[in-house]
Amino acid sequence: MPVESDAAHRSPPPEPRPRTDAGTVNDDVADVSGLPSAGLASRSTRKVLIATAAFALLGFGFMFFYSDGRQLLHVASSIAWPRLALPVVATLFSYVLMTLSYEGIARAAGTPIGFVPMLRITFVSNVVNYIVATGGLSGFALRMYFFRQSDIPVGRAVTISFVQGLITNLTLLIFLVMGFVFLVTHESLGTAALVSAAMLLALFIVATALALLLLVHHGVRRQVLYWGLEASHALGRRFLPQHRTPRRMRLWRLQVNIERGFAFMLANWRRMVLPVVYIILDWVVTLGVLWASFWCVGEVVPFPLVTVGFAIGILFSMVSLAPGGIGIMEGSMTAVFHALGVPLEPTVVAVLIFRLAYYAVPFLVSVAFFRTMLRVARGHS
Repeated sequence: MPVESDAAHRSPPPEPRPRTDAGTVNDDVADVSGLPSAGLASRSTRKVLIATAAFALLGFGFMFFYSDGRQLLHVASSIAWPRLALPVVATLFSYVLMTLSYEGIARAAGTPIGFVPMLRITFVSNVVNYIVATGGLSGFALRMYFFRQSDIPVGRAVTISFVQGLITNLTLLIFLVMGFVFLVTHESLGTAALVSAAMLLALFIVATALALLLLVHHGVRRQVLYWGLEASHALGRRFLPQHRTPRRMRLWRLQVNIERGFAFMLANWRRMVLPVVYIILDWVVTLGVLWASFWCVGEVVPFPLVTVGFAIGILFSMVSLAPGGIGIMEGSMTAVFHALGVPLEPTVVAVLIFRLAYYAVPFLVSVAFFRTMLRVARGHS
């Protein structure tokens, strides 16, 4: 297995001149991070639009086909509109906590950039991930670009993003486990649903245990990463077109960056406590956005049940190809909440409120930020 030299660890590779071309940014980040290249310019817009329309039609069609239209209008017209401020405020607070986690990790790395600049970067990069379905790479690339504009060395910028992503996903795994524990112990499940939930619960428990083992055991971590990336390369050569097969060197770079991320967390664990707290609170507040969305339509849903619906909705949105899991997230959340006893029409309206509050509001905020950030970036070019 390739090992980088000491010199490579001491000094990051030379940084290319800043450029505003989105596809070039993606390619530069892929070269440094090891992530597969997914430049915006190289993606097929037509395929993305077709997939988005198909998933949206499937999810929203399910929601509205089984709903009573008159009841939906009644629920929507009876919303206490001042209550809508709560999911919106909770969404903005979630982004504040996310920003504090990024800034805390950057501070632990010795490269703080300040709360306001990090807030702008957080809004814009996350919204790009929702709009462009590139497995998170587009937002990652944009974040790297603006980190570089803030004088953060590219190697350190990659580490900051990797560490935040690792902690965020590990926390999500724990919430998934909690949600499925509640689901398995819920008395209203049928046999087939119970077996399916139990199998998913076992899978998430194994994944969480493996992630924790990788964090604390260096030898296991190196072996799992090596064989996992080797398997990814073999599968890519077997099933992907030649021009999209991940290059072995890029996979090795990805392995090195993941290893650096774990090593960084262990070496700076005291400074990482506060960012971890911020990330956990971020997920709790995000669950609060969904709870508040039901509260807006007069339904007080127990928090464990909110966790179940949210966990399943996020899981399905992650495996779908549509940007932000549009349609799939709403349909899966509606199915789960209704199966667990929440009335269908209030569930449909509440899930739509959640989509608008947690996705549309950040989009509007990011538009204002993005124009200012691009002007500043072009001034540095």
